Amino acid sequence: MLRMLQKFMVRPNVSQRFAWTLLAALTVVSSAGVAVAQGSGWTLWGGPKKELRYSADSGRIGEWDRYYLNVPRQSIAVAEYYITYPEYYRGELDPKAVEVVRSRTRGKDQQKFRVGEAVLDKENRLLRIALVDPVPADTPVDIVLSNVKNPRNSGMYFFNLQVLSPGDIPLPRQVGTWVITLGTGS
Repeated sequence: MLRMLQKFMVRPNVSQRFAWTLLAALTVVSSAGVAVAQGSGWTLWGGPKKELRYSADSGRIGEWDRYYLNVPRQSIAVAEYYITYPEYYRGELDPKAVEVVRSRTRGKDQQKFRVGEAVLDKENRLLRIALVDPVPADTPVDIVLSNVKNPRNSGMYFFNLQVLSPGDIPLPRQVGTWVITLGTGS
């Protein structure tokens, strides 16, 4: 193998350059395979482990908006929701305009869960939503945030969700992340 490489080094031509390029590519691919086998690979485009679905009425910067944050079925009943948002999110959330509704129901048939208390802790960037009666297990819901003033900067904002079940040890469980994208377009 060494003699073959030395032979290529003496007079490089097109096929030899191709061989070197192929050798370099195989080296990169094989080292990536080793990294993946060890449990840590290359992340070309990062993102949350569990991305949740959401929708917004406008999604435009600097405007009043409403967010519909989808919460998938949980294997446990849920008494409280904890939503954290990044420090660079300069929008305004209204804790008085929070609803929790059963997903996929609209109009008169829409099942709402009574919110006992919604508290916005601006210092810790946390919205805590406590329900009067817990959401039963295996029930998908939407958290509707109305009267939201979108920030003036476009970007992607990671809103994280944790839940607390009734009678649980007061340690919230991680559910996932909404990647809320705001921009200037419609």
